[in-house]
Amino acid sequence: MDFPDYLAELLRLRPHGTPEIPDNLMVLERTGSTNQLARAVIADYERECQALPDALFLAFEQTAGRGRLGRSWSSPPGLGVYASRTLSVEPERLQTLPLLVGVGLCRGLDPYLPTPARLKWPNDLLASSKKIGGILIETLIRPGDCALAVLGFGVNLGHGAEELPPEREIKATSLRLEGGPDVSLAQLTWDLVAAVERELTHLGDAAYAVAAYRERSLHQPGDRLSAQFEGERVTGSFRGFDEHGRLLLDVDGRELRLSAGEVIPAPADDAAEEETA
Repeated sequence: MDFPDYLAELLRLRPHGTPEIPDNLMVLERTGSTNQLARAVIADYERECQALPDALFLAFEQTAGRGRLGRSWSSPPGLGVYASRTLSVEPERLQTLPLLVGVGLCRGLDPYLPTPARLKWPNDLLASSKKIGGILIETLIRPGDCALAVLGFGVNLGHGAEELPPEREIKATSLRLEGGPDVSLAQLTWDLVAAVERELTHLGDAAYAVAAYRERSLHQPGDRLSAQFEGERVTGSFRGFDEHGRLLLDVDGRELRLSAGEVIPAPADDAAEEETA
């Protein structure tokens, strides 16, 4: 599929009469990253002292797609959903934002996967324990006002193994490699956008957000996890999530509450050393 065909189908399938989906839509054949573009639009509105409208940015290709921690995101033309959504939100409701976006993307992906999508804390989307997508949320908090958020997400659709990044701690995959039913890029885009928007209606409802995220979590109580904390890597036992969605890690009897960072399964030899100690 080339860009004109994608654009035509995207506009043909665009949901109408769905108030949650932003009316403002920008679709680009190529851009550095949709988050970068959305931040530039926010800056323009800030300079003009104008209220930021909710908007959705979609790209057919990203030349500088980014994940967390400055990592690159493979974004070849027409092979994945590359999207960002701008949103004004009260600062006290921000904690539920990444939880709800993750849950929405999982629910949007489920019809196309043989098993339900899962979440690796804090924002990796998994299919069969392999990474199929990710979330990057950036916020600007203005004193005494709403926060401005950019909800960025990418999901691999048509990537072959050769088009995915080399394996890190988790192997990457795509809907194509998972053998799910065929779906066009435009249809998948709207399915994911609509699923995220449905979850955003619960923004600020921490009890709902944490419970929904917990159901999708890859991590189970008792799992051995390693995490970056205060500049060092620590290993402990996963104890669940608190009422704000923070990850609880027991490290030698000390409970850590992580609101950001990255966790990976602890090396097998680490667990073995503790059992024999």
